[in-house]
Amino acid sequence: MKDFERMTRKDLIVFCLMGVFAGVVIGIGGGAFLYAIASIESGWGRLVGGFLFALGMYVIISFHMRLFTGMIGEIPVMGVKNMWRLPVCLLCNTLGVFFSAFLLEYSPISEIVELRAAGLIESKLSAENWGWNALCSGTLCGILINISVWSAKQAPKRGLSASFGVILPIIVFAFCGFDHSVANMLYFYYLGEFSWRVIGYALLAVLGNVIGGVMLPFIVFFRDYHRPKPDLQPPTNE
Repeated sequence: MKDFERMTRKDLIVFCLMGVFAGVVIGIGGGAFLYAIASIESGWGRLVGGFLFALGMYVIISFHMRLFTGMIGEIPVMGVKNMWRLPVCLLCNTLGVFFSAFLLEYSPISEIVELRAAGLIESKLSAENWGWNALCSGTLCGILINISVWSAKQAPKRGLSASFGVILPIIVFAFCGFDHSVANMLYFYYLGEFSWRVIGYALLAVLGNVIGGVMLPFIVFFRDYHRPKPDLQPPTNE
């Protein structure tokens, strides 16, 4: 529980900086994903894009950065007093994504990324069941994100097996187009519109990420809590 001890001012600054940079790498990965699906025909573009997007999560886990969707898995042990860290982390991630989006605007891939991002989010917002889509898609993404985070902790061996466990769920969610509340901020940035529907879609994606993100941690917590305790009584000679 050391991670949830009272933060000093220095700890808070580090927490925010790690959150901002996590958003930066998510934004870069998102830009690479968009460029890949625009440049490579058929499903291969999404597959390559998903692999490139996975760079962000790999860097975040390797350097112990703070990503909102990864922190959701800590809710069962976080305690109410530490819940404020979640919205602060989401805000820092968003600032990081916006910074990456600003940099991408002046990069060689700017035009393709902007057009593809705006097109993707417009198609999601114009869907008939956009609310349910955001919630269900966000839930599926939350499940996969926490499988990725927990794979790094539970892999039998560090190295290749852990790396594969981190990257594969990210490729799956990016390939399928599930809603990642932080990565979505890149799309909203290029959309340039903040209507009530945009806000509603963003909030429902966040809620879905939370619902999906706590499933695995709560199941593991329930399993361990109800696991029979070993008998520690000394053997008797009867």
